[in-house]
Amino acid sequence: RKGVQPNTVTFSALISAMEKAPGGSQWERALEVFGEMERRGVEPSTVTFSALISAMEKAPGGSQWEKALEVFGGMKRRGVEPDTVTFNALISAMEKAPGGSQWERALEVFEEMERKGVQPN
Repeated sequence: RKGVQPNTVTFSALISAMEKAPGGSQWERALEVFGEMERRGVEPSTVTFSALISAMEKAPGGSQWEKALEVFGGMKRRGVEPDTVTFNALISAMEKAPGGSQWERALEVFEEMERKGVQPN
């Protein structure tokens, strides 16, 4: 291929743009972009995962908190360290769960954050 190839920053910015789409997060498209990133062998960063989790947190009609947890699990399996932004997006996804807050899960995530030494804000 010729031309400029997208890198981690490019894909992360695209996922972030989908999170902020007018009319609500395009979280499904963000997942597709993430899949394309993986197919191309581009390594996701903490920023990439945070943007993807945030896209699920902002899903129209209530967060996709279960999918956000799956993404978080994949992040940990890859050895990518979550930061305050990651944890905040995940906790917020629990808060915005359709049918009511998943506050118990949110508390578990907060406790994991503390165990990892990530400073809450």
